Amino acid sequence: MYDRGASMEINIRTYKTSDKDSLNALLKEVYNLEKREDNNTNIEIVAVCDNQVVGYLTINKLYDSVKNINYAFLNYVCVRKEYRNKGIASHMLEYSFNICRDNNISYIELTSNDKRVEAQYLYRSMGFTIRETNVFRKEIL
Repeated sequence: MYDRGASMEINIRTYKTSDKDSLNALLKEVYNLEKREDNNTNIEIVAVCDNQVVGYLTINKLYDSVKNINYAFLNYVCVRKEYRNKGIASHMLEYSFNICRDNNISYIELTSNDKRVEAQYLYRSMGFTIRETNVFRKEIL
């Protein structure tokens, strides 16, 4: 937990099922999406203020069988609009870095839309570098 002034304490922790309604309000605001099911394959991090989820990210743990290493992909990194620029995303990322270290994860990847200038500034300031690649997707279902 960290204190962002007299009126705002933020608790960074792993997601609990009891967070689902509050998380869905955030996901609806930022991505126009809703979390449908809970599963144990991802590590989910929330930032909570006054019993409301104000920040979120998921860590997808992956394994590269060629290089024989664990790595992770971060998804849905977001902070409620009125809580942005208060260090919440930075603290969630630091929390996720520690979880990755504890899980022997060699590196972390994420994608970011070019329009998300502030997010990209944050990622660079946290040590992420841009890879020269294109992301391709093919919808199957």
